[in-house]
Amino acid sequence: MRKALLWPAAVACALFAGTSAGANSELVVVPETSHVDITPEFTGADIKAFGAMGVAGDLIIKVEGPEQRMTLSRQIRLGPFWIGGGRVRVTGAPGLLYLYATQPIDSMLAPAELEKFGLLLEEVPVRIEPQLLADAAKDWRQAFFRLKEKENAYREDDRAITIYGNRLFVADIQLPGDLQVGTYNLETLLVKSGKVVDRHTSHFEVRQVGIERWVSSTARRSPWLFGLLFTLAAMLVGFALNVIFHR
Repeated sequence: MRKALLWPAAVACALFAGTSAGANSELVVVPETSHVDITPEFTGADIKAFGAMGVAGDLIIKVEGPEQRMTLSRQIRLGPFWIGGGRVRVTGAPGLLYLYATQPIDSMLAPAELEKFGLLLEEVPVRIEPQLLADAAKDWRQAFFRLKEKENAYREDDRAITIYGNRLFVADIQLPGDLQVGTYNLETLLVKSGKVVDRHTSHFEVRQVGIERWVSSTARRSPWLFGLLFTLAAMLVGFALNVIFHR
């Protein structure tokens, strides 16, 4: 209820900011928060983006997470046995990609425009290492996209944006529980008569808090210190268990 009362004020602030930024701005968007904190109890987050349009039109909101590096492997069946069918590294693609719109995206823009603004899920740049022949690389790409869709990390939704009075809008962004830490970009496109007439970019941070943040930060910035502390902790635990069992 509190959020329902606050969002008109947020949009009003957005309108004021847009007016201050320049009279030519047709689109203003303000994320509900500048950061999402990951705690041990974190199971996902539901955040909103508030905005206003200078002219009536359709909207596309692209939520894009930081690049994710992952390894894919597969098994193939040989008679009654399963054997390794290869392994590749996948780089260059965002860990999360959501496309929200006020109607199906492919009905709003021509294919060339969809490609220009990166609005085709299966056209996201993906690098397969080591380099493979075209057909083999295509199979791995398709496997990658199937996996991301199964994880609910890549998806389209034409029901997540609600427009009020042809000018104000609210987007409901539902984030999964296995979020990657980093900067998430939120790009909003205003579409009218099959053309993008304005765009707005903002972002929010996903960060770890508590002991997890300290462990992650230490392991990344000072791996030697992290290794030393981890070894000492393991020795202390082993010593304590030895004393307990001997008693």
